[in-house]
Amino acid sequence: MKYLFIYATFLVSVYCFYDFIPDDIITFTLTANQEDVLLENITEPTLIKGAYQVNHHKDVIDFSVKTPTGRTIYSKMATNKGNFTVQANEIGLYQIIFNNKKKANQLLTYAVDVVKEKEDKIKSTDIDPLELDIDYIHIGLQELYYDHKFQQIRYESSTQQVKEANKKIYAFTVIETIFIVLVTIWQIWYIKRLYNKRSPLLL
Repeated sequence: MKYLFIYATFLVSVYCFYDFIPDDIITFTLTANQEDVLLENITEPTLIKGAYQVNHHKDVIDFSVKTPTGRTIYSKMATNKGNFTVQANEIGLYQIIFNNKKKANQLLTYAVDVVKEKEDKIKSTDIDPLELDIDYIHIGLQELYYDHKFQQIRYESSTQQVKEANKKIYAFTVIETIFIVLVTIWQIWYIKRLYNKRSPLLL
């Protein structure tokens, strides 16, 4: 369910801000100090459009795109989110590279669209105005729905951070309590030892 919310909000961002509808969208964990590579098979010259976003706003990755011959045609370092459009003239496997240089795992969402220029595109003049109005209403309802889900994701993320902070406080409290108990035991032992040494003198 959590991934579904991430998909939804990211899909709205891609559609509204990056102006493309992805063929594929995935969310995966990028392991600490590791590089992951996704392959895109290109069979004819075309455009590759994509967008990515690290789930936590403070986390960053290095992102790049390489041709089948290993030539870097796009790169962006220490980035949290972004989009790209590259002209894929070479035929073969293109590498979409995500590099996590941090010491912690990162949750990442990625969307891609391989533009098929030969496809017939529907023009706005081909659609009945009433259908256009229905589409606008539908898109508006979707944006409201996804905005609600996005707020829920932010709430869940904040709740998780509070839980982690509480765990740290609990661990510190336990350690502090153990230390106080040990110091108290040592003080009792020390006082008892002093008393035992003085007892013969009192006699």
